[in-house]
Amino acid sequence: MALTRSHIFILIACLGFGFVYVFSTLLNESGVSSFEQVFFRLSFSLLLMLIILKGKPRLPCKRDLSHFALIGFFFALLVSLGLTAVAFGTPIAVVSGLVNTQPIFTAIFAFITSKEKPSIKKSIFILAGVIGAFLVAGVSFEQTISGAVNVGVILSIAGGVSYAIYLSLKGWKQTKYAPFDSLFNTILFALPFTLTLALITSRFNANPRIVGFTLPDIYQVFLLLSFALFSTVLPYGLLNKVKANEVSPTAEGTILLLDPVLHSLFAIIFFQQFVTVLQYVGVSLILLAAAAALKFKR
Repeated sequence: MALTRSHIFILIACLGFGFVYVFSTLLNESGVSSFEQVFFRLSFSLLLMLIILKGKPRLPCKRDLSHFALIGFFFALLVSLGLTAVAFGTPIAVVSGLVNTQPIFTAIFAFITSKEKPSIKKSIFILAGVIGAFLVAGVSFEQTISGAVNVGVILSIAGGVSYAIYLSLKGWKQTKYAPFDSLFNTILFALPFTLTLALITSRFNANPRIVGFTLPDIYQVFLLLSFALFSTVLPYGLLNKVKANEVSPTAEGTILLLDPVLHSLFAIIFFQQFVTVLQYVGVSLILLAAAAALKFKR
């Protein structure tokens, strides 16, 4: 099957997502907590989209409020869990690799909701990609089975589940709302959920790297604006342009496995977080799975 505009949108989105944990690490090192990052990332994204939409976003009608509340909740979880895992000191490759185990969950949700029919070929490529994500993350199956994993790993896997649910939900109102209108409404609902999550988290963990709040300086504001533009508005806006009749949810989720490959590369370039031979094998599996996903048909 030839490349469509939707495939191109997903590939460009992967590039934007590849910088998520780079921005997060730089911000965390400069003293911005994970939940403060999420708050400003979403707030600046809303402001940027107001400019793009010329101050006239299409707000949800009454019967669509529940949809945007639901997708906003899982979007808040998605963007909060991964950044919190980074704040716990979990290496970028580990967080990105485990968050991007989402294809297996995306496929399950697609099959449950009858958006796609399961097939042996799809299952093999998804499994290969997920195994690759585990290898990139550097987490062994023995650790997973025995439960010998840290908080950052658990948060990252939970982020993968949230990612899958978000991908499954985002196409419901595609024909009714323009891509940036849909993203604006999603983030509008995600913002209060983020504050609620931060409040709940502070009850159990008062670590300033997680829930601290300080007034950002000029350097931090620059990073936060770049975070909002290049790793939020651009990639998520493009994902909202993806048409289900051009790329199935399972194929979309599998192509997005390019994300941990880019994160591993950027972790080496910016933070000298080098990968092992097994992680290179994982990268190869992910690339093969993503290439195969380009040929998936509904």
